[in-house]
Amino acid sequence: MLKIKSEILLKIGRRNNWREVAFFANANETKFEVREYYGQNKLAYIKEVSRFPFDSYGVATMNFDNIVRSREIDGYEIEHSLRTTIPCMPFLQFKPPAYSCDFKTPFREQFKTLNEPVVLPIHDGKRVYIKLGSESINSIQMVDIAGNSIEAPEKLVNELQLKVKISQLECAVIEGYLESDFGIRVVDVLMMNGMAIEQPYSSRIKAIKGVLGSSNIIRYIDATANHGELKQNKARHFLVKDNTKPCGGDSTFVVPNFYSIKVLVEKAYDYRPGYYKVMFTTESGYESIGDLYSPHEELHPNIQVQIAFKNVENGLPVGFWLSPIQNKEKLTYDETGTEMSQMQNLNEYWYGL
Repeated sequence: MLKIKSEILLKIGRRNNWREVAFFANANETKFEVREYYGQNKLAYIKEVSRFPFDSYGVATMNFDNIVRSREIDGYEIEHSLRTTIPCMPFLQFKPPAYSCDFKTPFREQFKTLNEPVVLPIHDGKRVYIKLGSESINSIQMVDIAGNSIEAPEKLVNELQLKVKISQLECAVIEGYLESDFGIRVVDVLMMNGMAIEQPYSSRIKAIKGVLGSSNIIRYIDATANHGELKQNKARHFLVKDNTKPCGGDSTFVVPNFYSIKVLVEKAYDYRPGYYKVMFTTESGYESIGDLYSPHEELHPNIQVQIAFKNVENGLPVGFWLSPIQNKEKLTYDETGTEMSQMQNLNEYWYGL
């Protein structure tokens, strides 16, 4: 269902009483819904209180108007009207953009294809898109890069809902990385207040910072235009955008920044969900090298996977994570290639600049 229009109403008494009456339609306009939301004190606190489905546009429109009129009779006044326009469509029919990681073309050559490269170091997290205001004005929805809905952390939802302000932030699509402590690292904005953002990256990020602000939950990335010393950066990978292009364009690409080698899963921890002990094969058997955290994918003992890392201590990888680069042998029991001798030729396993 797509939100077509809504009325924001306010009745002032001992407390501010907020209501939103919203009109929804499906993509081919054969099904309709009128929903009502209510909350006290702040607009950010409103929640759905009723929902009415209809098969007729005329009947749905009549009921929408009747509900609004009855609230006005009850003492409410229309505070703001929201209407869907064509520029809203990137929000209503949003699909996450697919970013490429081209290993066939040298990464330094790829930078030359951009007018003004902006490099965003990514240290942690999962790329997500936050849809704000797609149902009620304070609704928060989150999707992954495949467009699948995922549950947004409660603290993040509460923080974003408090940013909702009529005529300042009514709806938006925000690109970011959901980090391991459930904070969001904002990297871009595609749409805000019904308008697709066409400005350069520097202007887009300035605009979203202006309305969201910064906190221990909402954070940002210090972008750089210097890609000559990226290998020394501690980031796991880089998101590279063109400052002259809109967000989500085909020009955005990913540059890895890690070693990636093969190991075997030794065991899963019963008391630490998502954690696995991994090991190398050696001439005399096996050698454990530490714990791998894989919260999004279940692994099984003795399967082969690749781990990514930046640092080495005492001849072993440290601070490693499940590599995004996985060969066809992944999830098989083939030990070939998981030898500890990989560590003696690390330059062969470097991915990046």
